[in-house]
Amino acid sequence: MLPALGPWPHNYYAIDDTFVEVAFEDTTGNVRRINVRHKAIGDGPTLILVHGLMSSSYSWRYVLEPLSKRYRVLAPDLVGAGSTDKPLDLEYSVENMARFIAEYVRTVAREPVYLVGNSLGGLYGLRAIMLDDGGPKIARRYVLMHAPGYPMLRVQAMNTLLGAPLLGATLAKGVAATAHKFAHTFVAKNVHYARKDMLSEEEVAETGRLFETLEGAKVFARILTESLDPNEHARIIADLRDRKARNVPLPCPIRILFARKDVMVPPSFGPLFHADLPGSELVWLDDTSHFLQCDSPEETVAELFSFDRPASETVAAASS
Repeated sequence: MLPALGPWPHNYYAIDDTFVEVAFEDTTGNVRRINVRHKAIGDGPTLILVHGLMSSSYSWRYVLEPLSKRYRVLAPDLVGAGSTDKPLDLEYSVENMARFIAEYVRTVAREPVYLVGNSLGGLYGLRAIMLDDGGPKIARRYVLMHAPGYPMLRVQAMNTLLGAPLLGATLAKGVAATAHKFAHTFVAKNVHYARKDMLSEEEVAETGRLFETLEGAKVFARILTESLDPNEHARIIADLRDRKARNVPLPCPIRILFARKDVMVPPSFGPLFHADLPGSELVWLDDTSHFLQCDSPEETVAELFSFDRPASETVAAASS
């Protein structure tokens, strides 16, 4: 039995599912056409919420309605997640996921959006903004929440094993088979909150939908290997540092939200991103976790609202 008393009240299932086709060019030069499921609620400037690994738009369930009081909020299931297409022949690198996100933004909005990325989605979104150098600007503000990107020993070890010839393929099949056969247990063991009563049967069932088919579980194993490639992460950070050295800023203001305690991504990554993103703001949240929007939805919404102010004020706040 899970210790949760919830699920806590939310209106995720009351928001209609809508679908949009997103076409993007992957790193091999192939044009991919992806049928994307997203939740859409509210009116106003567009705000897009990007989820992380082993998750979907459901991870934003507690903030969709509050944010919709100011914004047209879109929460997509990323390619390979939720009810969006899950091609097995796509390389799920950060670069390809960033290209997908950039084209999703251009498909659903006619002007730059407020963009928010949590966890691995935070790194996807950051890379998407970096791609703005070669195309129309996609973001007017970006909020990065507890993203990976810097070296983690367990990720490096996992990637070494999963990337090993022969052994890696066998291990990936084992991960997929285990997640498929024991979906609810797999989810319950791998989702961590600060609030012990947060993880509910509803969430385990919702997240476990990814593993209902063996194909979905195989895609998850691909994402685990290809989106958490330490070498690609190192190249992204090196690119950020090169831009910093050349005094080439990213095309929009950035706020970094990190929890002081997190068992999934080290809190030390917050100051590292802050140092590598000149002009960014670093905001710490207490008594919360990797999933800020679930453990601390009110504080998360307040931070997103407060970041919506003139760029001159943002720069002044960052330098004070």
